[in-house]
Amino acid sequence: MTLISGLFNRSPKNEANYIDELSRDVESLRFGPNEAPVKSKAETDNNSFMSICSSPKSNMSSSPRHKITYNKENTAPSTPSRQSLIPQIIPLYATPKSSQVRSPRIDKEFYAKANSPKVKRLVTVCQMYFLDYYCDLFDYVIGRRERIKQVGDILKDLPQQERALQWKNYVGRERAFLRKKRTKPRNRDFHIVTQVGQGGYGQVFLARKKDTKEICALKVLNKKLLTRTDETRHVLTERDILTNTRSEWLVKLFYAFQDTENVYMAMEFVPGGDFRTLLNNAGYLIPQHARFYISEMFAAVNSLHQLGYTHRDLKPENFLIDAKGHIKLTDFGLAAGSVSTDRIESMKMRLNQVKDLEYKPRERTVRERQEQYRSLRARDIHYANSIVGSPDYMALEVLEGKPYDYSVDYWSLGCMLFEALVGYTPFSGSSSDETYKNLKSWKQVLKRPRYEDGRYVFSDRTWQLITRLIATPNERLRNFKQVMAMPYFAEVNWETLRERIPPFTPQLDNEEDAGYFDDFSNEDDMAKYKDVIAKRERDEKMAQSGIKADQKSFVGFTFKHKGNPGTNSGNILSPILLNGRRHDSEFGGYNEPFGTLY
Repeated sequence: MTLISGLFNRSPKNEANYIDELSRDVESLRFGPNEAPVKSKAETDNNSFMSICSSPKSNMSSSPRHKITYNKENTAPSTPSRQSLIPQIIPLYATPKSSQVRSPRIDKEFYAKANSPKVKRLVTVCQMYFLDYYCDLFDYVIGRRERIKQVGDILKDLPQQERALQWKNYVGRERAFLRKKRTKPRNRDFHIVTQVGQGGYGQVFLARKKDTKEICALKVLNKKLLTRTDETRHVLTERDILTNTRSEWLVKLFYAFQDTENVYMAMEFVPGGDFRTLLNNAGYLIPQHARFYISEMFAAVNSLHQLGYTHRDLKPENFLIDAKGHIKLTDFGLAAGSVSTDRIESMKMRLNQVKDLEYKPRERTVRERQEQYRSLRARDIHYANSIVGSPDYMALEVLEGKPYDYSVDYWSLGCMLFEALVGYTPFSGSSSDETYKNLKSWKQVLKRPRYEDGRYVFSDRTWQLITRLIATPNERLRNFKQVMAMPYFAEVNWETLRERIPPFTPQLDNEEDAGYFDDFSNEDDMAKYKDVIAKRERDEKMAQSGIKADQKSFVGFTFKHKGNPGTNSGNILSPILLNGRRHDSEFGGYNEPFGTLY
């Protein structure tokens, strides 16, 4: 405190003088061990904080001009003139002598690293970690102080022996609660029920957390595969989106954790399957049902856009149907980066192969195109799950590697609305090659379909919406406000979407029913993932040859949701509150908010 008083406990009579003197002291600051001989108390009182900290060997402190003395009240006797300050300032900016140490200049490489996406993400994760940590800490402190008051009021009328016993029980539950808050989730905390998904980097399982009995979809991803294929940032993107969202339209994240081999994300389990399964079973939807689902899809995509992300790869498989029949959006791996380079290059090569061909589209009836589309999906059973994927829903500017914005998601939704009403995608062909040809010449191919009797399949306002979604970037709808204003949605109340009765409600036997997902013990269902599994096996073999899992990239990956039943403070007082007593006063003097209950 003696050291600080010289600098901060001044009694300036003039603000300008005070600032000048404070600046002079700060400029004279030196770091390192104090090599000055021990002085008497009187000498110490007469020296400033800066004089005490400075080394007597330095040029500045050895000069009488730089020796600053104060009276007993630490008040500067007078302010030096501007000229007298010049010798102090010059050595700080002049060429350093051998006795002076000059801090190194920050180079361009440092700035480039500091502004890299990886470092920026780590900064954001660090900020969020400390914000969550201290917000959670103060929530706990406030809650515990209230609980102590409640316990005090409940126990004050009990006999001394029973009061001591009840208090001991309460303190034990408080300790257990703190231990559980500090515990990080691990994979052995989950009981695997069945597999519900398969990807190129891992699997998705229906699981139940053992202690809290929470049902979740547990995604397990291999770190080595993610590192080798440069997919780490996509996983981190999905984790960041899921932890930031509070929207009922987006799948929620319960837990995120890792070990040396894998990363894990325990997400909300949406039991009704995906929109692709619904379309496969129905063929196509009547206009009222299609309007119900496409309006909810727009609301879900808008929730993602409000977070500042673009999905980029929307397709029916990304929209899940919850237990009540409403839509939820999932799979955000590409939402803040770019589509896989390998995938884009493969698609661009296919597009380039057909760009110079003379295109003569063949006219087909609606029925022919429906049968053709079903035949293609049936013949090529891993069509939708292939590594390259199909371009049926992806905007042309994404495939061509051109600049794009979030409106590319509207193109995808326009293709899904088209398919939902007529039973095939707008650019589908008899083969994937024909699909690429159709996409390359999309303006010629995109036509309003007619039945054999000449009637249009789409109403005027439906076709108006589709042509404003599947359009060039300049002609495409630009924002959600424009979407809501389209005549197609005139009867839709956007404020009460999730209060409507859905056309389809999943029939579930229990909360562990996974009947709307593929059966991974069935060979026919597994055949859909032939390409994915083959690629995973190849990548695993290559990953074993010296590739190490990137551990540093997953710093800050761990996450636990606030609604975790295992850390519900309401359970601490429940045994005492069951006695029916009311509560308000303090007990035993345990009212120190940061005191430890041991």
